[in-house]
Amino acid sequence: MNENMVTSDFQPFEISQTMRFRKYGFSFCCIIFIGILFYFSLVVIPSEWNSFEAAIMSGLLIVLVGGASFIGLIYILIVYRSSGTRRIFSISPKGFKIVVPRQPVFEISWSKFDTIQIHKFAGSSNSTAYQFYFISNDEVYDDIIIKGSLHFSGLNCRTIVSKTEQYAAKMNKEFIRGRRKRKRKKKY
Repeated sequence: MNENMVTSDFQPFEISQTMRFRKYGFSFCCIIFIGILFYFSLVVIPSEWNSFEAAIMSGLLIVLVGGASFIGLIYILIVYRSSGTRRIFSISPKGFKIVVPRQPVFEISWSKFDTIQIHKFAGSSNSTAYQFYFISNDEVYDDIIIKGSLHFSGLNCRTIVSKTEQYAAKMNKEFIRGRRKRKRKKKY
């Protein structure tokens, strides 16, 4: 298909984001949550209950706060470890460009493949991952995985898939949406 035949409403599309804002937003929410728990455990509970019950409840809340803080810090370290890395997805009549943390820049033009096949990996909204296969003459020419949370937000992952499907239709490329088959449970 001649790329010059693309309709005028076929505008380039780009998602560009970093993790830094989400990291600091999450940290700020954790600090507020911890402050509220400490306030209840040290001010509200002792004023409402007798000293023995208040001491027990305050101790339990402090343990819970410590546990929640530890889990929150581990979560920040694991999920947001690439917080300063810029991530970009762009698609246009020229092709795709995907920049994700700790991976080489992925670029492919429309002329290099005839089919896009996308598999969605099962999981929660934060761990959703899509694998893109760019197929030429029934052979995988190139592929890339885009993960929710680590690479893009879950909403942006779904937008990327939707825009890819729209562009494929405009560029007269076959689009196949697949889903990884779940393992069957054995019956005893």
